[in-house]
Amino acid sequence: MNQRQFKTMRVSAMLFVFVTVFLAVVYKNMVLALAGSSIGVLFILLVRGKTKEVLADERTQSIGGQASRLTYAISTIVITFPSLIFIGTGRQTGEAGYEMLGVLLSYIALFNLALYSLSYRYISKRYE
Repeated sequence: MNQRQFKTMRVSAMLFVFVTVFLAVVYKNMVLALAGSSIGVLFILLVRGKTKEVLADERTQSIGGQASRLTYAISTIVITFPSLIFIGTGRQTGEAGYEMLGVLLSYIALFNLALYSLSYRYISKRYE
């Protein structure tokens, strides 16, 4: 089995798990949700063993690094600006909910920055 077939199988397994958990929520059956999730994970683990290893070249790793940095930058901006708007709106109108949401989004943005900094430091020391 090649990498493309494995991706197809993985998407199929994720769809199976999604449908099973959805039905479990509708019918309020926790056992069905656990069984569906377990079967999906086991299926992925069994199929992964039969997949031929595809080595990533430098171009693929470079594209992945650039994509992750762009995703980080966009997500930080998308989280930060609404947080400032919610904090300002909450203080002007006196709505505590808006201000609390803005503060929560600010903490999420700060966590995102800290996580990026720590992971960057860890990876740069690892490859020294």
